[in-house]
Amino acid sequence: MKGFLESESKYHSLELKRTEATVEVRFNSDLPPELRLSPGFAWMSNGGSNRSHPARSLPYSLDCKLEGLAGAPRRIELLGVFARFAEAKVEPAGTLGATLQIHDEREMVFRQDLVQGRHYGDASDRQPIQRVSGDGTSIATCGEAELDDIVYRVDRLTVDLPDISQARNLVFRDLGSPASFVILGIFIELERKAGCPFHSKSGLIPLREVSAIIRVGDRRRFVKSLEQLEAGIAVANDLDEARGQALTFLAVVTAGMLESGGSRELHRVQLDTARKLDRLDCKEAISKEVIAQCESIAEPLFSGPESPSAHLIDKAMGIVDRNYAKNLSDVIVAQQLGLSTSHFRFLFRETTGSPFHKYLIAIRLEKARLMLLEQGLPVSQVANAVGFTGLSHFSRAFTQRFAASPTSLRRQGA
Repeated sequence: MKGFLESESKYHSLELKRTEATVEVRFNSDLPPELRLSPGFAWMSNGGSNRSHPARSLPYSLDCKLEGLAGAPRRIELLGVFARFAEAKVEPAGTLGATLQIHDEREMVFRQDLVQGRHYGDASDRQPIQRVSGDGTSIATCGEAELDDIVYRVDRLTVDLPDISQARNLVFRDLGSPASFVILGIFIELERKAGCPFHSKSGLIPLREVSAIIRVGDRRRFVKSLEQLEAGIAVANDLDEARGQALTFLAVVTAGMLESGGSRELHRVQLDTARKLDRLDCKEAISKEVIAQCESIAEPLFSGPESPSAHLIDKAMGIVDRNYAKNLSDVIVAQQLGLSTSHFRFLFRETTGSPFHKYLIAIRLEKARLMLLEQGLPVSQVANAVGFTGLSHFSRAFTQRFAASPTSLRRQGA
């Protein structure tokens, strides 16, 4: 089993304007060494629920210089509290709270708006989150911070960048909503040739998405989830924990195959595998056995021959995974891969068994299902958030795929 084959990157730390408040931060997840912060101050933006709120005196804009970067910028990483004073009762989901911009000498060359419920939320709710928004951004909890005797969640907000030839400065601008953003650090990830794959620890796939990965036939992310399972078992505290991780993952894979029309014989797999794992006396053997079982179960979906062009389709699926909510098409993805549209369409269907548009719709619907169950957003907001331009089209497609309307599923989540 290979390691996480992600490109090695180099991070450039930007200098922040700091406020007077000292922030104590405790990280509860591993971060790359380049993203580790020294204790000290942080930059805080304007916020508060009313005009007399003390945070209303804080600045609206943070400007950081980008000149002299040792490589092309590929991603922005922000560590901070996103956000204070953003409770639902004072700032509803869908509020536009801030914008992140990059300028060259003459004009703005990139803009990413930050929306309540998608890119940030009430950080006093310390329940960890991990979410890919589909517009080239993702957010994951990495620790806690104490400000004014209140403990807040610290998140890592990642923003993908297009090809930018020149960049003079990066601007974070608060747009005047009640939310106040506390920025502990801003890092620019620079493009660099791939290094040792064993050094990479990013790109984790939430367990809840594994069934969706199976349902849409995403070979790339299925293999990556198996790699994560192997890594998790390797660091388990004891054999019982390793067996538990193995069986939990196997249950999710089995459920995904059953939802895809798998045989009733799959109901026996969990019990049979539990008996086998109970007789194994090392973590390596447990890992090998459960991965073999998962690959065997999923073979009907992933057994097609892997052509020399399969890596291009894997890259295409990666583009969709982080950008599914954008105005994405096979024409755009083909251009990013350096292929003609007709050739890309042929390769994609040959490799996945599905037209690109059908695959994209399936991804959007799977993401919408999770949002309805976990975030409780209005159906219209969910439809827009995953890339549907019409509510009626979204409702029809959703009902056809899941045999339940978006509204009924939202009530179930509530």
